Amino acid sequence: MYKGDVMRRNLTGNNKFLKELNQKTILDLIRVNKVVSKADLSQLTGLSPTAVGVIVNKLLEKGCIHETGIGESKGGRKPVMLELKPGSFYTAGIDIDVGCMSIVLIDITSNVVCTKQVKTATGLTAEEAAVIIGTELRKILKVNSIKQEKVLGLGISVPGLIENDSQKVILAPNLGWKDIDLRKHITHAEKMPVYVENEAMASAICENWIGSCQGVNNFICINIKSGIGSGIFTEGRLYRGAGGSAGEVGHVTVDENGPKCGCGNYGCLETMASVKYMEERARRLIRQGTASSLNAIEDSDSININDIISAAANGDVTAGGILLESARYLGIAISNLVNTLNPSKVIIGKEFVRYSHLVMEQLKAVVAGKALKYPVSRVEIAASGIGEQSSALGAAIIPLKALFGK
Repeated sequence: MYKGDVMRRNLTGNNKFLKELNQKTILDLIRVNKVVSKADLSQLTGLSPTAVGVIVNKLLEKGCIHETGIGESKGGRKPVMLELKPGSFYTAGIDIDVGCMSIVLIDITSNVVCTKQVKTATGLTAEEAAVIIGTELRKILKVNSIKQEKVLGLGISVPGLIENDSQKVILAPNLGWKDIDLRKHITHAEKMPVYVENEAMASAICENWIGSCQGVNNFICINIKSGIGSGIFTEGRLYRGAGGSAGEVGHVTVDENGPKCGCGNYGCLETMASVKYMEERARRLIRQGTASSLNAIEDSDSININDIISAAANGDVTAGGILLESARYLGIAISNLVNTLNPSKVIIGKEFVRYSHLVMEQLKAVVAGKALKYPVSRVEIAASGIGEQSSALGAAIIPLKALFGK
């Protein structure tokens, strides 16, 4: 092959890459600005009006944007305004947890089309999870009259360690999974791009895309449920670490004399502050005869987080103490994160949202007392405004991010 042939092939490849990059840039600017004209896009990108016009026409042909009316004149003809076209394309997100799956379907504008909760058996295998995901997704598409070719991809969030490159589940102790290639089981059957992500990182993606951390470059999203994990954004990007395991705050030791964790260590934050731990502690205290309104529940083994929150909200000291102790250990872990990472926000989600009003003052006091004064003075600690669906939504947003070049 002659040198000139190589140069021409590289130039063709570069031109193709630039066209795709410019198209994604234009599409993302339409997303960010909600409603925008071609003249605005030309000014924002530095591309010529002709180049912008060609890209916009291609996006109109694809059907992912549409003309939405006439804007105000800035001296010439009134411009035609553009926006993303709702219902043109979709993505799905699945959040797998112990005993249940949360499923969401969103459109290109991040509007939620459908949500669904599915109970699953304890000890669910990856193969069984893949079958349930495929079955439920097809049901949702049929009920909403959506063709599968309109679905850009499927994101799955898992409470465990996910390897960066392969997206394999290295370890999900609460699910009993180890070295699982979940994506392989699903991609073959569903014939669409599949992405696997840690559940707390998926929540961080959600908060950054549509939640309270839009435009925030340095923040931490912590999820409290059957386990505890965190997703970390630094300098506007998701921080994964060398192998993808960054953010495993649930396995930070907060009490060396604490109970054994599923990871094999003792006194992990997860064993002291997760929903599973709080439920176990409540059941143990009631069996020991501790005074509490929870004694009215006939089967102490059935006491769950809903009972604890309800009792605490009604002034039950025992139930309130369980939540406050959990918040104290969480505050210890957050103070270390504040000292180490110096975030501007710490957002706490999932089940925490439901009882945050009962413990937030205690949690903030612990962080203020244990973290260094300078970083703690610059951090905002708050409950998520999205709550339980954040991981499923974040998983669904991952294929969208690819569409917009993110």
